[in-house]
Amino acid sequence: MTEKPSPDPTTPSAAPPAVEVDVARTGGIAGITRRWSAQPPEAEASDWITLIDRCPWSEAGTATGDDAGHAPADARGATRRRDPMPDGFVWFIRATWSGADAREAELPDEEVVGAWRELVDAVRDWNRQSSGSARPGR
Repeated sequence: MTEKPSPDPTTPSAAPPAVEVDVARTGGIAGITRRWSAQPPEAEASDWITLIDRCPWSEAGTATGDDAGHAPADARGATRRRDPMPDGFVWFIRATWSGADAREAELPDEEVVGAWRELVDAVRDWNRQSSGSARPGR
């Protein structure tokens, strides 16, 4: 019987991805949470960072990094109150990349528009393509 060698403790572990975006959607009638994640390669990082930067993080329900501590406000600067939509979806979005603070947002379904929708769709598409489960027409 031979013993398998233990891993070399000096071997560097895999480097973290240059960019990582995680999206979760929860709620709906069934209350099921769906999750998607994208960790694009270094060569695509600048495109993803541009997409992330286009999102209005300071207007989202939860923000960190440069936007931390700012509650969503309306045009007059008054804090907005959102009544939860019965059986509505809520989206949680987190973006991290080297050299920047993580950004997080919690958005009701009706606010996932514009740059937010582009980011969510990009993550979902990347996730489908990387898992090999992409289906035509979806």
